[in-house]
Amino acid sequence: MAISNKLRIDDQDAPRQRLILRVAHPEFDTLKSIVFRRYPEWEWATFARFGWRETPNALVITLAAIDGPTSGDLNERVGHVAIDEQYTLRMALNAEKHRLAVGVIHSHPEGGAPFPSRIDDDMDTYYARYFSDFAQGRPYISLILSVIEGKLVISGRVFWQDRWLILDHTTAERMEIETWVGGRPPASKNLELDRAARFASAFGEQALRRLRGATAAVIGAGGTGSVAIEVLARAGIGRLIIVDPDEIDRSNLERVHGSYPEDASKRTPKVIVASRHVRAIDPTITVEGLIGRLPQKEVLDTVVTADVVLGCTDQQHSRLALSDLAFRYLVPSIDCGVVMEGKDGKVTGQVAQFVRFLAAGPCALCRDMITSEVIKQELMSEKERAQRRLAADEARKRGENPNPYWQNQPQINTVGYLTTTVGGMIAGYAIGWLTNRFDTPFERLQMNFVAKYLDVTDLPQKQRSTCACARFRGWADQANADSLISAPDHWLPATKVV
Repeated sequence: MAISNKLRIDDQDAPRQRLILRVAHPEFDTLKSIVFRRYPEWEWATFARFGWRETPNALVITLAAIDGPTSGDLNERVGHVAIDEQYTLRMALNAEKHRLAVGVIHSHPEGGAPFPSRIDDDMDTYYARYFSDFAQGRPYISLILSVIEGKLVISGRVFWQDRWLILDHTTAERMEIETWVGGRPPASKNLELDRAARFASAFGEQALRRLRGATAAVIGAGGTGSVAIEVLARAGIGRLIIVDPDEIDRSNLERVHGSYPEDASKRTPKVIVASRHVRAIDPTITVEGLIGRLPQKEVLDTVVTADVVLGCTDQQHSRLALSDLAFRYLVPSIDCGVVMEGKDGKVTGQVAQFVRFLAAGPCALCRDMITSEVIKQELMSEKERAQRRLAADEARKRGENPNPYWQNQPQINTVGYLTTTVGGMIAGYAIGWLTNRFDTPFERLQMNFVAKYLDVTDLPQKQRSTCACARFRGWADQANADSLISAPDHWLPATKVV
């Protein structure tokens, strides 16, 4: 491996592939407590382990664990970072026992830009070569944290496949941190304040800037998803990723925003309808549409770059995929569902559910939201479903239990006013996260719109220590064998919509 002895972060030959860093709450709190131990005047550092996923356009790095220094690992007599060789060797030997990448994270003094010094350059040049011997085929990560005018800022670079990538985006789960690309402050962008005056007056101009620089992914562009997409677009989101495998039919016209009768006649894909609607609202928004499903590779490659994901399919396999995103790739997600219940010709329940999936929280399995038989039926091909239904009908005729063949899931189809309400609410919670203005006041919330006082219930639940979500937080692709769900072979390949 050829590594320049003189590394400068402003090298004109630096590649343009995106580098995204994702950090979850527990590791971020630990990290700050370590690297800012000698603040405000002196630096401090720690080794860390990272997961990663390479997509066609980006390398996504996820902070998985902090390997903090012990007594004697760092030289306390100097103001800069001086790492003892025993600390380095310990991390290198440990790397032979796990699949993760290794990196160094250190602080700069308060008010000092996170621009790499010559000492930092020498350290990174040395470590990129050193760890390649112990952690072959893995990235080497270098990050710098600083506090400037009370604001937490970060810069970073990664040595990957014989080249240096420069960090250009950081997402710290429900926390505020600003990325200084190459150690330099970001340029201020002009905003159409007159268009977003109502939003800016409510949340502030800074919140609008955060939203304009953010990416939201919406999984499902039907009743709830189409509304969430519209609300995010009108609020001023900068980039939208829209995922759905289905086409518009006449029954969708009652609740899918942006759809028209000709869309049903032409069987227009829902993704195209939603993308068209966003561009009509604000043509400056970057829209990426995919006709497909999570966790298909092409879909995952795009969704993993989002700052927040909204689950709007009301299906169990989608909730498993959102859980996977949250704990493996540290992408915070909110899932919603809507159901109408009835008895004797009367509507007895109009129930909405909101569930947040965070990196350190319980997944859909830990929350007992998954039924094995329902998952099996959702993932069957249409041919197998038809065969199973036929076998169930024949079992009934014989007076036998049809459930081993097919289990019907009784419910009344939802209607537009209900999906519109829920879609607007889930988009609002996402805006709260993206702007850092408010948090979700729930873990798993249910409310009945026709019950007294809405019959609101929150259900806090615990993570199971034996579950993959508790053991592989931030492992990204390096926990691939422990993913909660994979795409069945019969699904059509995902396609991008231009």
